[in-house]
Amino acid sequence: MYFPSSDKYITTLSRMCIFAEIVCIINFMETLVSIIIPVYNRSHLIGETFDSIIKQTYANWECVLVDDGSSDASVEVIKSYRKKDARFKLFMRPETSPKGANACRNIGLRQAQGAYVVFFDSDDLMTPDHLEVKIKTIEAANCDYVIAKTKYFNHPENNDCMEAQYCFESSEISAFNYITHKTVWLTLDVCIKTTLARSLQFNEQLQSGQEYNYFSKLTCKSENAIFIDNTLSLRRYHEQSIRAGLRHDKHAAYLSYFYAYWYTYQDIKDGANKKVRQFLLYRCYRMMRKLPRAERSPLKEVHKVFYRELGGKGLYYTLLLELKHVKG
Repeated sequence: MYFPSSDKYITTLSRMCIFAEIVCIINFMETLVSIIIPVYNRSHLIGETFDSIIKQTYANWECVLVDDGSSDASVEVIKSYRKKDARFKLFMRPETSPKGANACRNIGLRQAQGAYVVFFDSDDLMTPDHLEVKIKTIEAANCDYVIAKTKYFNHPENNDCMEAQYCFESSEISAFNYITHKTVWLTLDVCIKTTLARSLQFNEQLQSGQEYNYFSKLTCKSENAIFIDNTLSLRRYHEQSIRAGLRHDKHAAYLSYFYAYWYTYQDIKDGANKKVRQFLLYRCYRMMRKLPRAERSPLKEVHKVFYRELGGKGLYYTLLLELKHVKG
């Protein structure tokens, strides 16, 4: 075997070795962060998401991908990226787990090795400094989680509405403000200490409103958080999304909102204050009153809890809502 012996070759080789050592040292010094992404039939889009992750200025990450039973080439795309970069890790949702992004996120939480968790979607993009800004902020402040901003990259006409939801100047991060919709953020916006994130679960019975349920539980457990006034996520707008579908189907929307509020009440009732519990129950009642009487099967249970929490005021609200329903 031939080994060049020129000084120029040795110098170049030495520099390469030194550079590799520096990268290893930096990665060792940086805290590992886990990016958790549920995947379902995104073979035509997921490569863009992966490319945005590879371009991160913060290098010490792992991408925990949980496939939800894709029928397209999503798994093949993931495997092709995994061959080039071992930081991509693939897991398959077992048949014993219910189908859906919530179960996949819970599986991802159990598999995550990082000290911090970032939830992301398989069709959205990270800005190059997404992880760096979040990790530097959470470590400098020693808080439990941070919240940044998102904007649409393919539907800019909606960005004014998106920007308006980040009302942190007038409302602090608290369980009451989040649950009563005074403050709002997206799943993509957070970075959470893994120990805290793993102590909670995404509700696998919800098809919509799961983020609201999860973050309601998160804020009840900790309000030690900071808002980062930077756009770090770029969201893809879909006309066919579940949320977009709900805008066109009021019946499905009322039912979806009811279960989001009802399950959230059930999950946090033992730790939430009375005002929060009453807000959730009042929203439950309003949503159910918009549905046909034949579809109000859970209403009797809500009645009992409603009267127990609100007493005479509960009866007043019941009559008021009934009158609104009759007029409608």
